[in-house]
Amino acid sequence: MPSRRRLAAAVTALLATGCTPAADAPAPQPSASASASASASASASAADPRSARARIALPRPAGAWPGPDGLSGVNGFPLLDTASVTAFCADRGRPCGMAQTYTDRTDYESMTRNSAWVFESFAGFDGVLVISQALVPDRGEALLAKCAAGDYDQHWRDFGALMVRHGRGDSVVRLGWEMNESSMAWRGLDTNAYIGCYRRAATALRAANPQVTLDWTINAHNTPADLCGGLSTNCYPGDEYVDVIGIDNYDHHPWSPTKTDFDRTAAAPEGLEWLFAFARAHGKPFSVGEWGVMPTGDAGKDNPDFVRWMHAWFAAHAPYLAYEAWFQRCDGTVSQSAILRPDDPKCLPNTGSSQVYRELFSR
Repeated sequence: MPSRRRLAAAVTALLATGCTPAADAPAPQPSASASASASASASASAADPRSARARIALPRPAGAWPGPDGLSGVNGFPLLDTASVTAFCADRGRPCGMAQTYTDRTDYESMTRNSAWVFESFAGFDGVLVISQALVPDRGEALLAKCAAGDYDQHWRDFGALMVRHGRGDSVVRLGWEMNESSMAWRGLDTNAYIGCYRRAATALRAANPQVTLDWTINAHNTPADLCGGLSTNCYPGDEYVDVIGIDNYDHHPWSPTKTDFDRTAAAPEGLEWLFAFARAHGKPFSVGEWGVMPTGDAGKDNPDFVRWMHAWFAAHAPYLAYEAWFQRCDGTVSQSAILRPDDPKCLPNTGSSQVYRELFSR
């Protein structure tokens, strides 16, 4: 994430890089959005809407998504706040049960003790909050070993206490996410240092905030040879330190021109289905904390079929899917994953994906 000083800019929403699915359900009738929203509200009312643990524990039958109890949402864009998330969800035709945000990675202080703004920005959001939290600040690669040695344990305890003070103790923290992506300062150049730092942070966070849900997430499709020994799961910190296993899955490198390509990529190492099997083997729920089309990548265009295939995958795996979040970003030629923003001159229209997403995720 950019520093807090740039949170007012449009790019503040961005940080990342990056079973056969069931058949799509019939297109909804004109009243489907309202009916789905009412059904979701009625079903979820039995659980605290802000409780990650309670909402993730709700039963979700296979074959529908989001359904009454599926946690579906988005990151804040153009600002990391309630208003941006609420606007996106209104445009899609269904309230979001979760919102994703990021801390400021300028230094350890801004990441942890001085991150009250993260919670203040979502004080009015009546849903589950998912916080993507770095292990070291940007350009802080040399600090990973110090973190593993416990030098920053108090910072992590302070962050956990801050969550509790703001009434967001029962939230998801995507701790040290995408450690197999080359741009992350906490990437697994030293597998033992990454694991050691993650474990120290997780232990300290839980000491101050026992309700926190810790999500360990990889970047899909590729792990460079110099990170995590060339395989993301080599950086897995262990079941004791993880509550949810997840993946950030975009339509790029490689993109999926056909359903066969989608299935092949999902089943390959570092793919969606491959990591889902790893999560099931470890008895953990699964998440897709970032996903979307990538017309500036190797696809070179919008790909609404990717949205259809992802939705079908979510529906087929609903009983084990903790949450999923579309990733909104308009950043020149780097990333243009945003949808439902036809009048934003900084964004590619992605008209096809916008239409398909609204059709499928308003249910």
